[in-house]
Amino acid sequence: MQPTLRRHYAPMNARLAISAALLAAAASRTALSAPEQTAPPATGPAAAETPATASPSEAKPDKSSAAANTASGTAPTAPSAATAPPAAATTTSPEPVPPSEAASTPASNVNATATAAPASAATAASTGTTPSTTVAVDATAASSTKEPAKLEKSGTSLADRNDAELAMGLSPGAPQTAMLPGGITPSFGAASTAAEDWRFDFHGFLLLPLRVGIATRDKAYVGQKKIVLHGPPRIPGDLETFEYTALYQSPWTQLNFSYGNSFVTATVIVAARSVSEANGFFNPPDQLGINDAFMTFALAKQKKLDISLDVGGFANRYGMMGEYDLGRYGTPVIARLGGMGATATARFDTGRLRYIAEAGFMGQLTKAPVGVEPAGWNGFADGNTGTSFAAHVHGGIELDRKIMLGLHFIDAFVQDDRAATTTQPDGDIAVYGSELRFSMGRFGHFYTALAHTRADEARGVSSVIRVLNAPGGPGLMEQYFGGTESGGTGKLTTVGAEYNLSLGNLLRYPYPFDGRGPDVVLGAFGMFTHVNTPVAAYNGVNKLKYGLEGTYAPLSWFAFGGRYDRVHSDTEDASQIHSIATGRVIFRSDYQSRDQVALQYSHYFNGSGVVVREGYPPVPDPTVEPDANVVSLTASMWW
Repeated sequence: MQPTLRRHYAPMNARLAISAALLAAAASRTALSAPEQTAPPATGPAAAETPATASPSEAKPDKSSAAANTASGTAPTAPSAATAPPAAATTTSPEPVPPSEAASTPASNVNATATAAPASAATAASTGTTPSTTVAVDATAASSTKEPAKLEKSGTSLADRNDAELAMGLSPGAPQTAMLPGGITPSFGAASTAAEDWRFDFHGFLLLPLRVGIATRDKAYVGQKKIVLHGPPRIPGDLETFEYTALYQSPWTQLNFSYGNSFVTATVIVAARSVSEANGFFNPPDQLGINDAFMTFALAKQKKLDISLDVGGFANRYGMMGEYDLGRYGTPVIARLGGMGATATARFDTGRLRYIAEAGFMGQLTKAPVGVEPAGWNGFADGNTGTSFAAHVHGGIELDRKIMLGLHFIDAFVQDDRAATTTQPDGDIAVYGSELRFSMGRFGHFYTALAHTRADEARGVSSVIRVLNAPGGPGLMEQYFGGTESGGTGKLTTVGAEYNLSLGNLLRYPYPFDGRGPDVVLGAFGMFTHVNTPVAAYNGVNKLKYGLEGTYAPLSWFAFGGRYDRVHSDTEDASQIHSIATGRVIFRSDYQSRDQVALQYSHYFNGSGVVVREGYPPVPDPTVEPDANVVSLTASMWW
């Protein structure tokens, strides 16, 4: 029995010894971490002669502050490597705006920086400044109690002096939507500041519209009402067409997940173009799933030189008319690229002048098999397009953070022997673009761009490139070149411009306006496209659209406004003109809140030759009479 007892008790004694050692170690750590006992402050002359010195613990920065920030909900996102976003201004990772400056930015459009999936307020980067009309104001910054200081005599606001990153396009993480009603652009994200500071970040954007078209029946039978309701409304201007005004956007849900530090960040974006519970039928292509997945590397982060790289699957959007987003039309003037690849951006700061250069290459992972039957479940896949690729280079120069000139070249091509018949030529779409942006402080923001698109036998070029939202060669053929008769050959020359102004920012000068007060936001915008094509009926057609918008926010929770649009599908044919008069009211929880609900009504004045697209997939149907009245209730939120 004795040996047996020893075998049982020996391990128990060892465990007791280990426990005692652990308790002793814990006690020693507690003693070491306890605050030092300090003598009471000295008094009298001797005290004045004794210099005050900081203890080592006070002198060293607390490395746990990053974790504390994360726990408190202020964890910044990783920097965006794309231009000021990567596509509407390519991906860039703007510097976080100090709360003292963010709180004093003008308020016309309070949440203005576009989401950056690698991160942050990247859209502002496209301008190289924090503009005054659409303002990027963080919700936490708004609580600043610092007294407003007078601005310099130069007339720039505190917001204008923010050292935003220069960029050529919109961040890959920015929502694929136009400016929200009232001139609001969602903003979220802040950059991590240390390489060892690994952080998880989560942002989102919701755009949830109920859109109803109102019309009348020619003849109402027994049991039928004279008035009919259509959802979605029968109105001209689908997303892929020139007539698109973004007045009635489709639903868009986007969730951005990112993890990384100041050197590298991985971003995954889950998105959908609809909400299944609200659909009359289930349309698989609307549930996009993992829409983007990419990594952003900050290869150099110095005072004068910044180099970033996006690698993975994402979109680049170039020619964004808005200060922080795609503008009122939600359409890049130059082009949109989407695929798997890389985009590198380098920025060089010499003081008054800042330079930016960007280049990238991307392609598609797959192609639709030849012979596949186009259907709803596969997004009406086109087997006659091949695996397509796009190379692009861009350059820009900015003066005093106020004037930016950018140049763009994009070449999308296909060299795939699996595209349609073996005799189909390899296609090519080349885009040449230039843009000029003025960030004029209290006088607002102005943008204009010129783009020339040349398509050569582009039938086989896929949606790796979208010009004016038209997907690849087939989209250009359908919308501009006259269909299959053109063979995918033709040219487009497009000019776009937009101007936005905050009267609150202008009239309160020389004091900064942080957006927490009544304001009037005004906007003017327009776009013109000239078409050259071998098809005589479409050659020489000029397309034009323009509009005005104003919003007045008298109360923190309420705003109202109106907008007028006029669209010429062909400036030489008066029957193809339609005008839209719109009024709206906006409800929100505060001036700078991240939520809003907009109730909107529009009346369409349609010419006799205005055609809407109907069916599945939608195609132009001259027999359908457009709805004259449209009502929408739209909820949106971003975080």
